[in-house]
Amino acid sequence: MANKIRITVGGINYSIMSDDSEDYLKEIGRELELRMNYFAKKNPFLSTTMTAVLAALEGYDNAKKARAENEQLKAEINRLISELAVLKSQAAPKHTAQSFLDEVLDDADEEL
Repeated sequence: MANKIRITVGGINYSIMSDDSEDYLKEIGRELELRMNYFAKKNPFLSTTMTAVLAALEGYDNAKKARAENEQLKAEINRLISELAVLKSQAAPKHTAQSFLDEVLDDADEEL
């Protein structure tokens, strides 16, 4: 159920209907306000609209890069899962977990 939440950004009050929590939306508003202030301090001749657009562009850029990274990580996880499945299928069935651990420990002792 959507909640009506009031936030202030750029000195303007907004009423937002959202399923997200009030704390979450207020945090987003605070972060947006901080980025707008950052751009305004870098160039005091920018209007509130211009700082809002710059902050929005930066936010969308960050979100798009995060989504792309997320997709790359998912692909890497799937690749590793497939590789693990192949390695498991190639493993000699005579090995039990205990015999495998014994071999690993023996190899480690020999190296020491």
